[in-house]
Amino acid sequence: MKSKFGFFLFYAFLAFNPVGLVFAQGTAFTYQGRLNDSGNTANGSYDLTFGLFNTNVNGTALAGPLTNSAIAVSNGLFIVTLDFSNRFDGTPRWLEIGVRTNGASSFTTLSPRQPLTPTPYAIFANSASNLTGTLPAAQLAGTLPASAFAGYTNTVALTNANNLFAGTFSGNASGNFNGSFLGNGGGLTNVNVTSLTGVLADNQLPANTAFVNSNQTFSGANSFTNFNNSFQGSFFGNGLVGWIPTNGTAIQAASDHGYLLTNSQLVTITLPASANPGDIVRISGAGAGGWQVKENSGQTILGNFASYGNSSPVGLPTSGNYQDVAASLDGTRMYAVGNGFSGVQVSADSGHTWNQAGLLSSICQSVACSANGQIVYAVTTTSTIFKSTNAGAAWSSISGSAATISCTADGSQFFPNVACSGNGTFQAKFTSSNISVSTNGGASFSVVVSPPPGTLACLAVSGDCTHLVAGVSNGQLYGSANLGGTWTPITNTNQFWSGAWMSQDGSKFAGTVSTTGGTTGGVYDYAVNAVPGTISTNSTISGSQGAAVELQCIGNNQWMPASSSATIWAY
Repeated sequence: MKSKFGFFLFYAFLAFNPVGLVFAQGTAFTYQGRLNDSGNTANGSYDLTFGLFNTNVNGTALAGPLTNSAIAVSNGLFIVTLDFSNRFDGTPRWLEIGVRTNGASSFTTLSPRQPLTPTPYAIFANSASNLTGTLPAAQLAGTLPASAFAGYTNTVALTNANNLFAGTFSGNASGNFNGSFLGNGGGLTNVNVTSLTGVLADNQLPANTAFVNSNQTFSGANSFTNFNNSFQGSFFGNGLVGWIPTNGTAIQAASDHGYLLTNSQLVTITLPASANPGDIVRISGAGAGGWQVKENSGQTILGNFASYGNSSPVGLPTSGNYQDVAASLDGTRMYAVGNGFSGVQVSADSGHTWNQAGLLSSICQSVACSANGQIVYAVTTTSTIFKSTNAGAAWSSISGSAATISCTADGSQFFPNVACSGNGTFQAKFTSSNISVSTNGGASFSVVVSPPPGTLACLAVSGDCTHLVAGVSNGQLYGSANLGGTWTPITNTNQFWSGAWMSQDGSKFAGTVSTTGGTTGGVYDYAVNAVPGTISTNSTISGSQGAAVELQCIGNNQWMPASSSATIWAY
């Protein structure tokens, strides 16, 4: 039988949400329609098929076809239950319906496709306001508005490390946050510092914060009571003195600073022009050239200082036309030569008794010895040089000639016509009117020293040449502790000084006087010791290599040594 079918949509009950499907009772829905058969209202049993499409023509079925067999149709009306599963996402859907009489071999596809529209309750369900029960998270899509969280107080677990927070957070911050939070925390307040980790940038700390990588000034009272505190570097302040190594030759000192002097030349340190009582200046002479302190106008230094002006001669029990003298470092063993006797005279008791040293029979005019007194050099009036390695017991001539002679402290080197008592680096030579010093082992004599007044006749120097003693013909014996900057008369009568010796540290020296006219010759021995109450006024104090001093301001522009090592000189 061939039938012509007509179809009219009456209504369909749909349980879906066009924005996001919400299934409270599964995915099946009831569909009701009206069917005509050959223009007449259909009655009887029919087979129906239903296919779901997202377009009204053509396209591919989203689901189906679903076959409903032996559907009862009465007065053209029928009701079927359809279940296309989760195929409704809010976009339009159409049903393509096929029909046949019960038992026919093929279906007739009805046209056009029927649009599925929501019923009023389905529209109400679009807002999900009648949702009850638990909604699986997998069924959610899109973005929830901020208003959806207003007043929400239950726990929310955000476990994805890529979660982002933007805007301002306010309220009770007593809850716990776990994990790492990145971003600008400039709006945080009342954060307990014990909860912070990492390093804050300097500009995030108060202006009076002490930073470990920059200079600090502490204006308040600070107490460090833990004896395990450890400090490194240099510290400066009232009574706290740090050391500054310096290689300069002219230093302007600052209060509460220490200066480690390393230059091989004489270094001048000028005191601070203004100082408070208790201020400290420390000086340590590591350099070979020694040092001197320069005072500002009105300043004085009070202390126990050595001075050539405090030296008194000891006339040794001998007389004659003496020309030169030398001694060991401690001044115990002495050697003397002169025109009134042959060879070299030796004393083992600081010049109190004298004997002939060996069998040297020539008249000698100059003599030198090592610091231990065992190696001796002598120059005859014919400029021949003799050497003894056993304190003058035996002599042998050596190559070379000289008018005067000196040697190193260990006696290994001798130097014709120059003065030396150290290791040979510093040497001095003179004419009748000038003195020059070498700081490079005699390669050049470029340091010009102002001489004392008169015609120079002899010269002796300390190991670094900062201390000098010079004898003037028919004049006085002079001493200088600052490389000739200041000369101090040691004697007060005019004599014909002919030779001089000085110990390596400048604290001991001796001189010889020749017999000329009515002046009787002889040997004079000197020792310089620190004298209490010595005042250096608008002048200076000095020290050789190895000497150190800590000067403390005691007020009224006056300084004094709080401590010192080696001999400190005043002049």
